Amino acid sequence: MKLIITRLFVLLFIAFLGQTALAFPIDSLRVCDDLAKPVVNSEKSVACSGQPVVLRATGCDGTVVWSNKKTGFNLTVYPTKTTSYSAFCQKDSCKSVDSEPYTVVVNTPRTPIINASSKEICHGQSATLTMAGCPGQAIWSDGSLGSEIVVTPQTTTKYTATCRVEGCVSCFAEDIIIKVLGAPLAINVSEQVVCAGEAVSLSAAGSCAGQIKWDDGSTDQQRVVRPEATTTYSVSCQSERCTAVINATTIQVALPARPALVALRGSICRGERVALSATNCAGTVKWSDGSVGAMITVQPQTTTTYTAFCERGSCRSLDAAPVVVAVVGDAPAKPVVLSEMSNKCPFIVVDLSAALQLRPAGITFEARQAASPDAPLVENIGAVSLGETYYIFAKNELGCQSEPAAVKVLIAPCRQAVPVCMNNPAEVAILKAEKTNVGSYALVGKWGGSATKATWSSNGTGAFSQTELANVTYTPSEADQKAGSVTVALTTNDPDSTGPCTATLTTVVLKTEQMTKPKEMIGLSKAVNAWTRLEGNKFEIEYWIKVFNLGSNVLKKVQLRDTLDKTFKNGAVIVGKPKVVVFDANLAIITKNWAIDTAFTGQAGNYELTVAENTELSAGETRIVSIKVKIDVTNAQDSVFYNTAYATALDINGNLCRDASADGKLADLNGNGDPTDDSTATPVALQSLGKDRDLLFVPEGFSPNGDGINDVLAIQKPAGLRLSIAIYNRWGGLIYQSEDYKNDWNGSATNRANETIPVGTYFSVLKTSDGREFSKFLTVNR
Repeated sequence: MKLIITRLFVLLFIAFLGQTALAFPIDSLRVCDDLAKPVVNSEKSVACSGQPVVLRATGCDGTVVWSNKKTGFNLTVYPTKTTSYSAFCQKDSCKSVDSEPYTVVVNTPRTPIINASSKEICHGQSATLTMAGCPGQAIWSDGSLGSEIVVTPQTTTKYTATCRVEGCVSCFAEDIIIKVLGAPLAINVSEQVVCAGEAVSLSAAGSCAGQIKWDDGSTDQQRVVRPEATTTYSVSCQSERCTAVINATTIQVALPARPALVALRGSICRGERVALSATNCAGTVKWSDGSVGAMITVQPQTTTTYTAFCERGSCRSLDAAPVVVAVVGDAPAKPVVLSEMSNKCPFIVVDLSAALQLRPAGITFEARQAASPDAPLVENIGAVSLGETYYIFAKNELGCQSEPAAVKVLIAPCRQAVPVCMNNPAEVAILKAEKTNVGSYALVGKWGGSATKATWSSNGTGAFSQTELANVTYTPSEADQKAGSVTVALTTNDPDSTGPCTATLTTVVLKTEQMTKPKEMIGLSKAVNAWTRLEGNKFEIEYWIKVFNLGSNVLKKVQLRDTLDKTFKNGAVIVGKPKVVVFDANLAIITKNWAIDTAFTGQAGNYELTVAENTELSAGETRIVSIKVKIDVTNAQDSVFYNTAYATALDINGNLCRDASADGKLADLNGNGDPTDDSTATPVALQSLGKDRDLLFVPEGFSPNGDGINDVLAIQKPAGLRLSIAIYNRWGGLIYQSEDYKNDWNGSATNRANETIPVGTYFSVLKTSDGREFSKFLTVNR
């Protein structure tokens, strides 16, 4: 009985799964008339080739065995041609007769046939392509639809097509090639600007179904010319039946451009090194001291003038404007220090200043964490608690700095040690407490010593923007204003919790009387809405200046100013007159209560965008001023241009409201209610390093401050181009280098990966895998 129950359970389980392995070989099964045959069906009987079809068998209380030896109530097949399927039902050693065959019809659309009205056309002409044998939708390789399309290829082009019927797609039709005769040929030039008589290689590029012909009658694909003056060369593809289209290029004969020279420091101490750089040279830079290269390091003993010229082939530029490196004095002697110091129990700190053995008059000393003038300072020199090597520099009144002297600090454990914080107590100070235009207070605090953090608090009921940052905003409550004052405290953490050290606090009293006449505010933001390359090195930039009335009353005499010529300078040229349009917040053009000054050019004093007497802004309103300006950066020395707009207005109290634009779409970037304390210039990067086909954009700077915005030096470069980079500090010292740069430098120094370099100006040298080399300045902000 137990055996019967077990077998029944197994059969039920098999039926539930719908699939099982056969317990008996198929050849040994016998046909049992009392075992019903299964019924096979499917949701679809017509399918595309290779598409899945699910077959279902019903009416079997055993195991379904399909004609392809698979088992289970469901069977998924992928027929590529019309196929019939059947199944039988197996139970123990019995099987049913086969089911009625179920046929899946595979619908494969016929491969279409395509033809062209002409397989050879002249440049600019059209050809008609037709498809035959497609009862469904005709789809062409260029994305067109329909059994007949008209194409106008600019170069010889291959076309194919497919036919789609009830979701099934045919094979691709046999290709048709439309040959374009007389198509314009591109001219590749080895050099665009050369010296007189210098050899230039011209090459005709493109498919010519005829005869290449240059302006001098030559028919070779390549030619070498030696222009003595600026000359235009042309080429065309000649054919008997088509009018040739001529393409031309101009080779300019001129001396190489004079390099622009910069010294990373204008004054040094005797014995110091300083880096000199030269830019704007499409050749070899040769310096007056005999050095060669775009960047050199010099060590003058007296004030020295340097110049350089750019040499290309057999010609050279005029001498560059000189740079002067002034030697202002001698560096002080290297400090005389103890080479090693250790703590004396029970103290587990060392007074690093005690390492000095001599203290000459007029000399100051500072300790740094590495042997570089850029390295971080040792914050508490009198209570050093880490066993490391520190470096002491001497500095005289002229600012000349000595070579560093190393001091190795050893910290030995003590049984009953005096806590570090006893020698290095927590320190705290409130450096700033200023009232803003909106009645809140901007607070700046500082803490140090053994304190690792500090917390803001008050005896009032107002709100802090943050409580554990150094820079915060306190907004008084109505109760604070009625009280007339509130005390704000900045309290450090307890350095050793339950130990003898204690937290430290400092306080400041804020006067919070209510403002009798609230000042209205105007806010200004500026963003680059779009820029477009017109031709060559000419661009059109569209700025969007957003003007906000952040007060509760109307602002009158709204005056906007934009000094475009102070932005686009150093060789950049403003072309024509900028186009100015005013929109509301919904981008509808505005004319009422806004008067655009038609004299605005952004140059030579014509900076006013609006006629103040006829311009006003209602409470809560926003206006968008679009400025489209065309720029030619062919001779520009800058690659990034920074622009700031300015706004003034009169409020109902007669006060003058003003603001400088913030970069982006928000006037109040820090969200403290005062747009006047966070204005930033709006950048746009236009000029490329290299040729148009190999665009390489290097930003002028970045801000590795951990805010998730512009935290790494991101260089735009073509795919597949490898880039090596070297970053130098203002002393010409190498601080970062990568042979295959991956846009991953976050300002860390190579020699101390966990330390970031100070804010300032640096110099970068970039080399590309295709042989180009560039150098430029780089600004690091935080």
